Amino acid sequence: MKLSLGGALADAATLWRTDRDLLLRIAGLFLFVPVLGFLFLASGIQLPEGGDREQVRGALNGFFAANLAWMALIIVLSEFGSLAILNLYLRRGETVGALLSATLLRLVPYFLIGVMVNALVQLGAYFFVVPAIYVFGRTCLMTIAYAAEPEQGAWSAIARGFALSEKNGWKIGLFMAGLMLFIGAALLSIALAIGLLAPITGSSQLAGALLLAPLALAITAAWVFFALVRIALYRRLGGSINGM
Repeated sequence: MKLSLGGALADAATLWRTDRDLLLRIAGLFLFVPVLGFLFLASGIQLPEGGDREQVRGALNGFFAANLAWMALIIVLSEFGSLAILNLYLRRGETVGALLSATLLRLVPYFLIGVMVNALVQLGAYFFVVPAIYVFGRTCLMTIAYAAEPEQGAWSAIARGFALSEKNGWKIGLFMAGLMLFIGAALLSIALAIGLLAPITGSSQLAGALLLAPLALAITAAWVFFALVRIALYRRLGGSINGM
């Protein structure tokens, strides 16, 4: 099937306008808050000055070990928010309560599919960035397929997502990689600006949290944007199965 990337972006914009109010509430509670919490915790990491790689690794491991419970909560909330957003657009006609209940019931397989996708992309990256881009293009619709077709199990969703990207793996991978580079550069610019302003907050935790809020908001917006783009790609490639 011929895939129009410009059409997918236009579809994503339409999706944004369709359920924007509910989307903002879900993203605010389950994405923005966890992201802000993570940034706030991460701002407390004390890296050794001039330390070697082993010292830096030890400092990071110590930080994550000390904040394991918070990190687990942040991951659960953000994964729940991600799946809830997909369900909002892919399971039409359901009440908010039913949508959130379905999200909770299907959260673990969704998380495991995401872990598998990340592992495959990382494996591709070990060889070179080019294979990683192709692998990402072939796998990025698997979690979307799982959310869109609740009658399918996790393995069927994996196969479905892989099949949808057939003959479009490079196209999707390069498209998504280009978007990530562009948005990643914007996020890095915001992070650098915050880093320059950080000294003026002193030891005030409230001021530090307020300073991190724009970056958390930008990350949340990027998260939502990529979710809508993947939904749009899925619908364009899914054909009649999705009523389109």
